[in-house]
Order: sequence, then structure tokens, then C-alpha cells
Amino acid sequence: MNDQQTLEKLRALRLTGMADGFEAYLRLGAADKRTPSQLLAELADAECDTRENRRNERLLNKARLRFQATFEELSFTPERNLDRAMVGKLAQTEWIRGGATVLITGATGAGKSFLACAIGRHTCLSGIPTHYEQATKFFPRLKQCRGDGTFRHEIDRLAKTPVLILDDFGLLPLDSEDRIALLEILEDRYARSATVIVSQLPVGNWHAAIGEPTVADAIMDRLAHTPFIFELKGGSQRKTRKYE
Repeated sequence: MNDQQTLEKLRALRLTGMADGFEAYLRLGAADKRTPSQLLAELADAECDTRENRRNERLLNKARLRFQATFEELSFTPERNLDRAMVGKLAQTEWIRGGATVLITGATGAGKSFLACAIGRHTCLSGIPTHYEQATKFFPRLKQCRGDGTFRHEIDRLAKTPVLILDDFGLLPLDSEDRIALLEILEDRYARSATVIVSQLPVGNWHAAIGEPTVADAIMDRLAHTPFIFELKGGSQRKTRKYE
């Protein structure tokens, strides 16, 4: 088998990273001084990198994040009330394995959605499947799922998603179906999968916003016991970036 046939076989096997690396090696010819073992190691690394990048891109596309935000873009000025150490703990992703909840509140434009999407982007780049939803669209979609018979499938799918981000919670009132659906989702995820909830309302107001006291008690019992509560302040961040 000659070099061109080897290259074609690598591409046929969809070993894109190795094929690109081998093609570069062929272009260098005698100028390439790597030993066979060095070349093989670098081709293997190139294939791993290619597959990781492809996986990350796939996870980001499936997550459908509202913003392509990063932790590096976050502002930690004192008036924002954004704890750098707490964000650092989220970057370690251990909280996901423990099924922790992250609650983010603040006024319009305070950067809540941007922070949530930065978390989501980081989890995707860490190889962790993530799903983003806006509550104003999410609950109406669940109603449609009830109507077309796919509700149970959707609830089961959400239960298996390691990280769920629910944005704009409390922006519209919940009806009885919404409350029960939310409780079921949180019950399935409790201590097993991580949930990020974003709201303009302070956490202390969520019980009243949920509505029915008994269901609200059950929902808040599954949300409030977390060290990851961010109460963003400092005015609108839209002057420098499109946060929300």
C-alpha cells in the first residue's frame, strides 16, 4: 500500500485528524525528522483533538444556548455581586455529578442569561450534554406535548440531560399544568442531574410566583438548598454587551 492509498483509507475510516496530520507529513517529506513512534503519537493526538472538537461542536449545537458566552468574559466588579470563587467552583463541574442547583437572579440586563449561558458553554466544552430553555416557550411547548402524546417522552428526555438551564422563570404566571410539570422535572433531576434556573424575581419571591402553596413548597424544597445562588446587581450590562 502506498502513501496515497494509506491517506485515502484513513479518510474512508473517518479518521480525519490522523488523515490531515499524515497529509501534512507527506508534504514535508524528507524535511520531517520525526521518528515513526513520534509521528504515530502525534497522529493519534490529532485524531483525539479532532473528535473532541467535533463532540463539543455537536453538544453546543444541541444545547441551543441563547448566547455564546464564556467565563472569561464575565465582569467581577464589586458592584455586580458576582462571586469569582463560586464561579470557579462551577468551572470544576463537580457540582454536576452531585446534581446541584444553580439559581441566578437580578434585574433586566444584569447579565443573568449571559452567566447561565457561560455555564452552559463550559459544560458543553467539558463534554457534558446541556439543554437550554426559555420558560416563556418551554411551558407552552410542554402543553403541546401533552396534546400530541409526547409529554412522557419529553419528561424522560429532560431527566436524562445532565445539565438543564431554564431561563426567564417567573416572567409569566404558571398554571396548574405548568406547576405539576415543573415539580415532576425537578423531582426526576433532584440529586441526580444539575439544574440552572434564571429569574428576574428574587428567590424569596418564587414561592408566591409559583402559586399553589402545596406545590410551591415541594418545588422550593428541591431548589432552595444550594450554595450556588447568584443575586446579580450593579445595573444593566447591555451598555457593553448584549446580555439579555
